[in-house]
Amino acid sequence: MDLVHERIDDRPPSGRMSFCLTSDLTGNGRPDVLVGAVGGSYPVTIPVLGKTVYLRKLPFVRDVIERREWNVFWYENPGWERHEVARAPELSVGGALGDLTGNGRVDLVAGQNLGQQDLYWFEQPSDPRGRWTRRVITDDFEKYHDVAVADVDDDGDVEVLALSQESETVFYYDVPADPKREPWPEANRHVVAGNLDVEGVQVGDFDDDGKSEILAGPNLFHRTDDGTWEREVVAEGWPWTRVVAADVDGDGDDEVVLTEGDLPYQSDRRARLGVYDPPSWEGTVLHDDLSNPHSLQVADLDGDGRLDLYVAEMGLEDGHEPRQFVFWNRGDGRFEPEVVATGVPTHEAKLVDLDGDGRLDVVGKGYDSRNVDAWYRA
Repeated sequence: MDLVHERIDDRPPSGRMSFCLTSDLTGNGRPDVLVGAVGGSYPVTIPVLGKTVYLRKLPFVRDVIERREWNVFWYENPGWERHEVARAPELSVGGALGDLTGNGRVDLVAGQNLGQQDLYWFEQPSDPRGRWTRRVITDDFEKYHDVAVADVDDDGDVEVLALSQESETVFYYDVPADPKREPWPEANRHVVAGNLDVEGVQVGDFDDDGKSEILAGPNLFHRTDDGTWEREVVAEGWPWTRVVAADVDGDGDDEVVLTEGDLPYQSDRRARLGVYDPPSWEGTVLHDDLSNPHSLQVADLDGDGRLDLYVAEMGLEDGHEPRQFVFWNRGDGRFEPEVVATGVPTHEAKLVDLDGDGRLDVVGKGYDSRNVDAWYRA
């Protein structure tokens, strides 16, 4: 697959960017690109002392940085004009879009990072280029890595689902009648699981039983008749995952595709890409020498009717050139890897038709590096 690279922005208004989402915010038929940010640490080396100081850790300097950085901004397609729309220090990875007010406009849900407790929603104004109002859903948990806006309990209304890593809790909220109240009522909160530190989330009816399931990391949660949730372990020993449930082998059942998105960054071994097949969840490792593959997408990229896998690396490993892969689905469980781009740190990339030619392109951004990029199908 031939890709043509375009740098959308090499000076975004914040360091260490966390999530990357796409939606047609202007109504012109083209997907725009919305980015969130944890905020930069800004290391400064002091030669005399032989040490590095991180400016964000200095109390007074941290306050100045947080007043100057924008944590939510988006790029208008075409042209990629940047619109800075909200400040909210230390937004974590895995934001989500959904209409929480019923006005037909998507809003943003995102939580704070390590050491922080706020889970926010940001209301999109009638003109998306204006300020998005920030409101607190809850401050009862710590570090929200991945959220979703979906009808979790099949009542016809969307809920807000979140994974809190430090609090080791999977939970969701019914949207209150007045979503603008802060925080949302605790009575609207439903705990799916505790003592579970996971990344990666998706909601859908993956087993065709007529009820929605929650895929949270390498675990599938099934809702019982009494409203509680039963956990089914899909894959043992897969930490810090990106996950997608999709029928990649064409047998009519959804498989679970996983990457270990934060390895070796969080450990001392290389990361894997794997596919687990129901109902026994037999696993197949497709690659075991990846470097922080924190982008995972599934789509038919060559029009042959089979779902291919897209994976991109973050570029956090010294001396390693980050790669983007397509694993071409050749049928019968066989995937043929192809490196389709190199050299650009890519985090939370999405497959989306940016230019309206009917083919899926790639859009992503760095994590530690300050770059926002597009790759178009040649």
